[in-house]
Amino acid sequence: MATRTITGNLAADPDVVQAGSIKITKFRVIENTGEYRRGEYVEHDTPTTHYVEAKFELGENAAATLQKGDAVIVVGREHTNTRGPDDAKQYGRTIDAENIGVSLARAVAQVRRVVADDDGQ
Repeated sequence: MATRTITGNLAADPDVVQAGSIKITKFRVIENTGEYRRGEYVEHDTPTTHYVEAKFELGENAAATLQKGDAVIVVGREHTNTRGPDDAKQYGRTIDAENIGVSLARAVAQVRRVVADDDGQ
């Protein structure tokens, strides 16, 4: 798995799903991409969609903080997922988030630290 850093906007509010004994926060990030041609930046016609999953405290904090349209920065490990029945499998890339932040280039944020309980949790 390769480490990736992406920036973009949330396509929808995060979705929290139960996966066995843990909760996973899932969301999509839409990234406008492009390339330099003859010294000028040219945006691609279609933005890139990234699927992101966050677990444990990171996922809980993302679900409590983020909403559709928020500008974010995501760092994580990217891998390929398969979905659907064998005769119609679809393949997609998913980033297992290690860090998620609000992009201060396009937003103002107020940081509130999470304090551990007395029993260390």
